[in-house]
Amino acid sequence: MFKGSNIMQVTHLVRAVIVAATSTVLTGCLVPEKFNASVTVRPDGAYTYKYQGTAVHMLAAMEIKKSGSLSAKAESQLKADAEKAAKAPGVKKLTYQGSGRYEVSVDRDLKVGQRAEVLSIVSLTTSRDGVYTLSASQLKEKERAELMGLGIKVDGTVEVTLPANAKVLTQNASSTPGLFSKSYSWKVNGYDAKPAMTFTLN
Repeated sequence: MFKGSNIMQVTHLVRAVIVAATSTVLTGCLVPEKFNASVTVRPDGAYTYKYQGTAVHMLAAMEIKKSGSLSAKAESQLKADAEKAAKAPGVKKLTYQGSGRYEVSVDRDLKVGQRAEVLSIVSLTTSRDGVYTLSASQLKEKERAELMGLGIKVDGTVEVTLPANAKVLTQNASSTPGLFSKSYSWKVNGYDAKPAMTFTLN
């Protein structure tokens, strides 16, 4: 369910990329690990996206699997890049913990059709007929197999809170609003989880 690009093609460039990384490369290589992500939709369709938890640098994980650890130079570079990436819009915290792992907090106000630049688990779009679609990013089969081979385990939740003027058309949530919660919630225990919802705003 998570965005990735050309994972198999970059394996032989892992060390060079880690050493020469930029903050843009960093945020594009982060894979969710343990997290809680939420979407709060406003009556006009704009929404707030939040991510709180940990993430793994995909290329660093490849290098650790291959060599057993990262070099001191690579560790230093990843820490420096985290400090730069922490200045991205909506990023409240992006702290390097070592061994390719990060503690991350994102809180971003977005318009429908926009995505958060960092760890965007789900996105919200709308069609010409006024139907809003919330969907998860998808991985290709090869990308999923590569990440599973790295031993990166995904364990998180996605919560969606809708305004009073919303009418839900379809959803596959693990739990729905009730006495103790106003949100739709999905439990994400792997790369095959596909949170999805469609609704209209009256």
